[in-house]
Amino acid sequence: MQLVEWIAEFLRDRKMRDRVHGSFSNRAEVLSGVPQGSVLGPLLFLLFVNDLPSVIKSHIRMFADDTKIWRTIKNETNSIQLQQDLDNMESWCQEWLLKLNPSKCKVMGKPVNGGPKFSYHVYP
Repeated sequence: MQLVEWIAEFLRDRKMRDRVHGSFSNRAEVLSGVPQGSVLGPLLFLLFVNDLPSVIKSHIRMFADDTKIWRTIKNETNSIQLQQDLDNMESWCQEWLLKLNPSKCKVMGKPVNGGPKFSYHVYP
């Protein structure tokens, strides 16, 4: 069996369940992502998200399952470019069935030199 076939078999027909205080939920199909807690999980996750920076024009840093994008906002064009990157990230996530958690998305900082205020959005 070739490596790609072996990995495909490893990811195919996966199910998971949760345990809370010793009780288990029903098993549910896992539709995307990589198995947590497995030896291959971190490597497969890196392969899975490896192309995300190619759709982002702003600065980007990725660590494990955390991604930060940023841009200095000096004018409305900068704000629009950052929103386009957020939209591109959202489209990438939809394409790869990776869900964003908007409650964990934060806008930090303030516009430079009294630049325009802009309301950014990310949809789940």
